[in-house]
Amino acid sequence: MDPNGKVALVTGAGRRVGRSLALMLGDSGCRVAVHYGQSEQDANETVALIQSMGREAVTIQANLEDTAQVASLADTVAGRLGPIEILVNNASIFEKVRLEDVSIPEWDRHFAVNVRAPFILAQAMQAQLTYDSPGKVINLNDWRTARPARFAYGITKTALSGLTRTLALSMAPHVQANEISLGAILPPSDISLDRPRSEIKIDLGPSDRMGSLNEVSDAMLMLIKNDFITGETINVDGGRHIQ
Repeated sequence: MDPNGKVALVTGAGRRVGRSLALMLGDSGCRVAVHYGQSEQDANETVALIQSMGREAVTIQANLEDTAQVASLADTVAGRLGPIEILVNNASIFEKVRLEDVSIPEWDRHFAVNVRAPFILAQAMQAQLTYDSPGKVINLNDWRTARPARFAYGITKTALSGLTRTLALSMAPHVQANEISLGAILPPSDISLDRPRSEIKIDLGPSDRMGSLNEVSDAMLMLIKNDFITGETINVDGGRHIQ
């Protein structure tokens, strides 16, 4: 696929990894829908950066816990930019809740954002595209899903991997679905980005360094341009998954 001129939706695109992915898509010529939940100012800044490249971009707000708003998000993208041709499911909940503490509402909230929303958006994308229209679905995942301290998060990210592979089969042959599993790319959101990386205690794996936002965006662009990779997991984690 040539991304130039394609309509792309990135969920959670106001900040951090989501913003980097949206900027890469804009730089590649895409018309970008920048989704946000609460970070309106950040989303507006992302759009302004894309527009400064001479590309089209819009912000669209939606609460991904609400099925009606997720469906409306897909419809709004189609109405403002056209059918979704590139779907990047980046938004997720990452709460620290152990097995003994997780409540049903917390469990449901993680599934709603981390699994159900990507499913609804992929289904809507399929409905928007004509039979032989090419498309790409890229889900952002985690290299390590077995996290006892983040029980609901880990379960939902494992489910997201299953969804990715099933979408690859269900949306074939014209749409490819893949996932990018991340290692240490940025410090956790509750730690200042100005803090020296040497002070952040993270196992960096064989590469012995944190990754960069550009390395994640490059992996996404590779999956967009390659039409023969589907149902695959690309680990951008410095080799941590093989330890």
